[in-house]
Amino acid sequence: MDLRLSKMGVKYKWKAGTKMEYAYVICPKCWDKLIEVEKDEELSIYEQRRCPNCGTRFGLALLGENKIDSSVYKVIIKKKWGWDQKRTDIISKDLNRAHFDVEPIMESINNGTQGTIIYEGDILHIYLFECVFIGFESWIEFEIVPRFPYKIFHPEYFLCPECGAEVISRQEPYDRIKGWLLDGLFCENCNEWTLGPTAIRDPITYKLVFTHKNVENMEDNSIKREIMNCLEKVVEKEIQGDQMIINTNSEGIIEIASYLGDAGYTYDIDPSFPHKID
Repeated sequence: MDLRLSKMGVKYKWKAGTKMEYAYVICPKCWDKLIEVEKDEELSIYEQRRCPNCGTRFGLALLGENKIDSSVYKVIIKKKWGWDQKRTDIISKDLNRAHFDVEPIMESINNGTQGTIIYEGDILHIYLFECVFIGFESWIEFEIVPRFPYKIFHPEYFLCPECGAEVISRQEPYDRIKGWLLDGLFCENCNEWTLGPTAIRDPITYKLVFTHKNVENMEDNSIKREIMNCLEKVVEKEIQGDQMIINTNSEGIIEIASYLGDAGYTYDIDPSFPHKID
């Protein structure tokens, strides 16, 4: 069985089975400690709780089959390409924010080659290290020894990088592709997308209802032929009394409804339809 865990619209999967799994949450601003969560109910509760230090919501950080122990991990350079001062400055700032001793790490990175050990630390600090370097895989790759036994999540994505406010999961119609949506994380304070947006198909099946006799009684013209062609492509449709009921995706709804509108006929769509119908 999969237990789905969510935070501000983003879904995680917690696979419950014969092996016990442990989740750990963290404050994405303070980055000071990992808090163990043993049950999905507890995770839901924790993701509504706020850090006592800064007031930020906790977020899922690690998921794995083992409890955190005192193991020490080594971070080793695997590959490095085109590492320059610009990236050094960015990483130095983020390492400092995550409470690392920046100078020896950056010295090891700047002077190191394949096989160089640049950091050793416990599970918390290896997790923070991974968070700092996310997105820099095109310039540097690391190997962690022994293998890091947890799946890593990034609750910092739920904070605006500009103002630090919590962001929301947002979907809105994508005008460039009819029936599609823009999907991502959005800061209402800055009025800006912070992650994405990505164009996705609208996953909802909509119900379109109109008086089918109006179409049947139309004179044979191009609009009627287009409506009939559209209806032929719809799999899920039925007639109840005077009403034609169609269940289809947003793209199909837009196509049929636009022709009905051209013919001057009214229709109803359920649930509320977010897309523009020309």
